[in-house]
Amino acid sequence: MSTSADRPATRRFGADLGLWAALGGLTVFELSGYRASLPWWEAGALLSVLALAAAVGLSRSRPDTAVAITLAVAVAETAAAGLFLTQTLLLTPFVSLAALALLAGRRSGRAGPIASMAVTAALVVLALYTGSTLMAWSGTRDLLSGLVDALGGALGPVAALVCPWLLGRHLMWRSRFNHGGWEVAEHMERTRAAEADRARLRERARIAARIHDSLGHDLALLAVRAAALEMSSQDSPERAASAAGVREAAHATTLRLREVIGVLRDGPGGEEAGTVPELVSEAVDAGMRVRLLREGPDPDPRTPGGRAVGRVVREALTNAARYAPGADVVVRVVRDGGPTRVEVADTGADTPAVPGRDDGTGLAALRAEVAALGGSLDAGPRPGPGFAVRARVPDGEAGDPDPAPSRTRLAREAARAGSRRSVLLAIAVPVAIALPAAAAGFALLWWTGSNSVLPPRDYGRMQVGDTRAQVEALLPRYAYPERSVDGAPPAPPGADCRYQLVRHENGLPPVYRLCFADGVLVSREMIDREAAADQ
Repeated sequence: MSTSADRPATRRFGADLGLWAALGGLTVFELSGYRASLPWWEAGALLSVLALAAAVGLSRSRPDTAVAITLAVAVAETAAAGLFLTQTLLLTPFVSLAALALLAGRRSGRAGPIASMAVTAALVVLALYTGSTLMAWSGTRDLLSGLVDALGGALGPVAALVCPWLLGRHLMWRSRFNHGGWEVAEHMERTRAAEADRARLRERARIAARIHDSLGHDLALLAVRAAALEMSSQDSPERAASAAGVREAAHATTLRLREVIGVLRDGPGGEEAGTVPELVSEAVDAGMRVRLLREGPDPDPRTPGGRAVGRVVREALTNAARYAPGADVVVRVVRDGGPTRVEVADTGADTPAVPGRDDGTGLAALRAEVAALGGSLDAGPRPGPGFAVRARVPDGEAGDPDPAPSRTRLAREAARAGSRRSVLLAIAVPVAIALPAAAAGFALLWWTGSNSVLPPRDYGRMQVGDTRAQVEALLPRYAYPERSVDGAPPAPPGADCRYQLVRHENGLPPVYRLCFADGVLVSREMIDREAAADQ
């Protein structure tokens, strides 16, 4: 019984079988059309079908090997046609090569093996064509014409390999980009609820930070006022006890408030604390003994640096009022062109503080805020009695470095860049291969053709009976190949004939035929090749 896990494998097998059947059928059909000129077509069809079976079978696990098999068949067909071992050039080997190269580009995309195979195929074809031309040496012109044929022969397999592979590579990158987009959409859908929860937590943390900074400070000042009332009511035990109760209740309320809220800060979320002089004035009005020492202008509370300075001073005064009631407090703020230096130090408690536990979240949040600005904050006991909070706060904006790109973003950018690069390569590489080969071929054709033209003026100076040396002195560098002239009238018996172009043009330009016998020109005539071809 088949399962759902077996279905993809079955579909892949069916697709490979269909590809093999299509390419094999085309090969057999084309070979059967040449059964008259190819007596071995059955054996050739069998070998081709077996090679295709091996290539298609390896196209998924080893796509480069599959391409190498079909490329070898295409190179063999090119060599056979170029060396005149067969009378026609079969097209199905190139179709099979293009199909397997397209699949390799989609499935592998490795450029190294493809480049190596393309260079090897071109060199093999060039070597075979050039060797065949040298073995059948019949002049420099034939050698140059053979080089042109070699360039054309090498271009066929290389183009059938490189162009489809580049297209497949582009399709691979395009598929990755599109698939990556759907993955991003699915991921966003999955994390939307989690993001909403995180947003609620951030809002709760922001509210908690504001309550801690403002309400906690006010409760601390209330406790200070109650302590002052307690000290001034020593002559009335009842009033002193009531004031002590207010102080203890304010402190207990602060602790319970902090426990209920559970302050969770992500960063600077508090409101503006006000200027340092305002904070000191509020503390003095509440009964604290606070002295302010300033060097330089006051920080601007509207800026992140100034706001952080105010929050440091407010938190330090709150802690001093809570844990060192009656102590002398010195607030020092120094601004001399660099980061603002803040120090809030007390001399220790004159009266016992209300017992309680400080969870340290206020100073911890301030430390994180100051660090985000590029500064530092330290808090701890002073040498001797008392406690001190010291901070170094830059005036600039809070550091907001660009977050590291996510893996999804990197994958998307890589896929987009790969897709664009594959399009450029799909255009540039074939052009870079074809243009030099075509330019070299046309240059050689133009050179050999131009040096095979016999000007009419020189032809008119040649007369029957002239010696071969006299005639050859007027001839161009190269002779036109006799095998390219069809339909010429019979030459004089025993004569050695040479052909020259009348003019250099495409198609079937007319030629001069000069025939020699016993070292003498015995015949000269112009042959209209187009007229001969129409007959």
